[in-house]
Amino acid sequence: MDGGIVWLIIVVGWVLFSIFGKSEEEKTYEARKEIFDKIRLQLKVSEEIPPKDKDLPEVKCIAVKVKGLFGNPNESKTKIFLTIHDNTDLSDDEYGLPVLSAHPSFSETGSRVFSLSTTYETSPDTYFPDWFNFIYIPKELILPPKKGRRRLKFNITACDTDTTVTHGGHDDLNKIHYNAYDFYNLTTKEPGYMEELVNKSKVEDLTIKLAMCMAATDGHLDQKELNVIKNWAKSLTQELDEDKAEEKKKHFSKFIKETYKEAKTKKISISKLVSEFNDKASKGQKYLAIELMLDVASSDDKLAADEEKFINKIAKTTGIDLKTFKDMKNKIVAKVGKLDLSEKPSEETFGITEDMNDKEKCKVLRKEYTKWNSQTTQRDLKRKKRAKEMVKIIADLRKQYNC
Repeated sequence: MDGGIVWLIIVVGWVLFSIFGKSEEEKTYEARKEIFDKIRLQLKVSEEIPPKDKDLPEVKCIAVKVKGLFGNPNESKTKIFLTIHDNTDLSDDEYGLPVLSAHPSFSETGSRVFSLSTTYETSPDTYFPDWFNFIYIPKELILPPKKGRRRLKFNITACDTDTTVTHGGHDDLNKIHYNAYDFYNLTTKEPGYMEELVNKSKVEDLTIKLAMCMAATDGHLDQKELNVIKNWAKSLTQELDEDKAEEKKKHFSKFIKETYKEAKTKKISISKLVSEFNDKASKGQKYLAIELMLDVASSDDKLAADEEKFINKIAKTTGIDLKTFKDMKNKIVAKVGKLDLSEKPSEETFGITEDMNDKEKCKVLRKEYTKWNSQTTQRDLKRKKRAKEMVKIIADLRKQYNC
C-alpha cells in the first residue's frame, strides 16, 4: 500500500513538472511545433475508385491527396511536382530508382520517368486545410524497376516556378519550399524496366519463335511470311553501332534458320514457349509480338482461321487489353484481300466474351455494325468488300441473339 502511494506521488509529480516545470522557451517551441504539424504539407496515397465527376473508368486507381501549406514566399506562383521512387530495400529518408510511366502524360519531357507538375497561383501563406484530390493514377501506368511487391515512395514538392526535375531528381534543392512523402505497396506481375533491359535479347528471340509457330499453323511457312519476320529482326539492329549490329544480324540469321526447321517439323512446345514469353516480356513487348504475328498472318493478303485462332489464344494468355487487341486485329481484317471463311470470325473478333449476357452482346454488336457499315462506302475496293462481309456476319450474330 505504501509502495502504491509512493508511485502515485511520483506520477503526479511528473505530470505537474511536465505542465509547470518547462521553461518559456520550451513551451514556445512545442506550441510552434504543434501548429506546424497541423499546417505542414502532407501527402496521403491510397487505393480507391475515382469519383464519377472525374470522368475516369470505375476501376481502382492510386489516389494521391494533399493538404497543408505550399505557398511561395518568393513569387506569386508555386510549381508542384510529384515523383515516385522504388524504395523497396531502402529506408524512408532515401530515394531509390525512379519509377517509369507507360504514358507520356505522366512523364518527364523527353523521358519515360514518371513525373507530374502543375503550377498554382499562390501567396506566401496559401494553405489547404482539408485533403484534396491531387491526382488519380491508373495502376497499369506505373512501371517499377522490378516485378513483384514493390514499396513505392511518392514525393511531392512545392517549388519556385523555374524548378526542373530530371530522372526524378530536382535541379536545385534550394528552390524547394515544402515537401512531403508517403508510401504505397504495389504488386505487379509484369517485368520491371530493369528486367526488361536484361531480358531484351531473349524476348526478341521468343517473339520470332512465336511468329514462326503462328505462321506454321497452316502446315507450311511461305517466303512472304519469312520475309516479314526477317525484316522485323533487321529493324532491331538499326539503332546499334556497326559492330553490335553486325553481331546481332549474324545471331538472327542463325536463329531464324534453326527456328524455321523446328517450327516446320512441329518440334516446339507451344505451352513452354508461351509460358517463358509471358514470364520475361513486358506489356509493351507483348503488344509488339502480337503486332508482328498479325503482320505475318496478313502477309499473303489473307487471314487464315488457324492463324487467327493461334493469335487469339496468345493474346488471351499475355494479359494485354483485349479491346486494344481487337482494334489491332480489325485493322488487319479491313485490309486483307481474303478471309478464311471456312470458319466465321469468332465472336471474340468483335469483342464478345463468354461472361456477357445477350443484352451486353447486342450492345457490342450494334457498335460493331455501325463501325463496319460506315466503311461500306470506302473507295478502296478491298476495304469496301471486307466491310460488307463483316456487316453480314454481324447481322447474322444479331439475329442469333435476337438483338
